[in-house]
Amino acid sequence: MEERDPGPVVQRLIYGVRAREYRETANLEPVATCEKLDIKRVALSKCEAGLVADSETATERKIVLYGLLGPEAEEFRRLGKEARRRAAPERVTDHGRQYVAIERAATELRMAYPEVPGALQTAAYARAQFMNSPIVRPSDLTSWAEVRERRGDLLAEEVVKATGKPRRVSLVIGEEALHRMVGGRAVMRAQLRRLLMFADLPHFSLRVFPFSAGSSTALSCPFTLLWIEPANVHLAYAENITGADYMKTTHPYVVAYDDAQRRALSESDSRALLESRVNEL
Repeated sequence: MEERDPGPVVQRLIYGVRAREYRETANLEPVATCEKLDIKRVALSKCEAGLVADSETATERKIVLYGLLGPEAEEFRRLGKEARRRAAPERVTDHGRQYVAIERAATELRMAYPEVPGALQTAAYARAQFMNSPIVRPSDLTSWAEVRERRGDLLAEEVVKATGKPRRVSLVIGEEALHRMVGGRAVMRAQLRRLLMFADLPHFSLRVFPFSAGSSTALSCPFTLLWIEPANVHLAYAENITGADYMKTTHPYVVAYDDAQRRALSESDSRALLESRVNEL
């Protein structure tokens, strides 16, 4: 049976990204932080890169220094505890937020989807999609949709902010995504134009898997392959309605992705197809 959660490795990455976010929110530079915590710069860097886990004492000191209260403090404690575990923890809750932390830290992302991936959606498209979700409350529609667009804005940046490493993103998307009407014609036009914007970026590769290519293992079971370079971690990530799975054994997913990419249209032909569909709308 495939081990569905890589456990402490992922938790360390999540904890490190969250620790950096909280430090920056507190307007603390690395040097000042190290002085206040009485630690070396390398210790802070390794923690924020997800290479090592903080001790319980170190976590508590950061909670105080960064001014964390209530739910934020409790979540940070939980992440710290899971990062220190030797065995893989149970499947985490709040999987969307957990994944976003890993996504931000990833040096390379390879996505295979029959529809527009969440991170590449416009807020309007995401909102229309969320309206049919059995788990998204109406009061959360707008905020969740805006988060998706902001995720895309981050992926549009050529450098991973947390590590300074160049980012690479590639997508194989099913042609059906260009035709499935989500939110109406205006919303679809804006969404496809956003995909064209991504396709123009130097660090981004977008290929459409055409109807004529037949079936695809990758698109029938959509996933994202991630590489977090500082920790040298490769993961495959797949969502379901109520949760998500992280797979450490990525080879089958790499093979499926490479097959879909090989049989997809070229980048230039994919762009031409997107432009044609925009004009139709």
